[in-house]
Amino acid sequence: MKYEKNRIMKLIWIITLLSLSNLQEPDLKKEILKDWIATQNDGSNEAINQFIDTWFSPEMREKMKNRDEHIAFYRQIIDEFGDMQDIIYKEVEYTDTRLKVELLKKGMPLVPEPSPEDILVVQIDVLKDNPRYLSRGLGMGALICYIKK
Repeated sequence: MKYEKNRIMKLIWIITLLSLSNLQEPDLKKEILKDWIATQNDGSNEAINQFIDTWFSPEMREKMKNRDEHIAFYRQIIDEFGDMQDIIYKEVEYTDTRLKVELLKKGMPLVPEPSPEDILVVQIDVLKDNPRYLSRGLGMGALICYIKK
């Protein structure tokens, strides 16, 4: 009976350790990306403003001289690309503070390889000491522009 109780306790301990090891911090860069894709697909200025309010640090929002220029930049990307697929086509760079990915326009097939005009490059840089916030606005542009550089 005592042997059985010890086995059960060991089993509970192992299950607890496995459960704790599977708990990982959420990847905030991917959360920001997921939210940006939802913002882009929503397409409204209200969604852009909500994105800025959520992911720009209070300090960055305070220093923002002309919010309308930020909205206009994001609006241009939304208007040029339209809806995006909610999967990452290609992960270009991944570090503690940066995520750079390629996204595809909605409806574009993965095969054959899509045209660079149909691929949006998105770069997310977060604050090292507070990865809950962007360190600057999103870097975005068509892959064709990166190729031509």
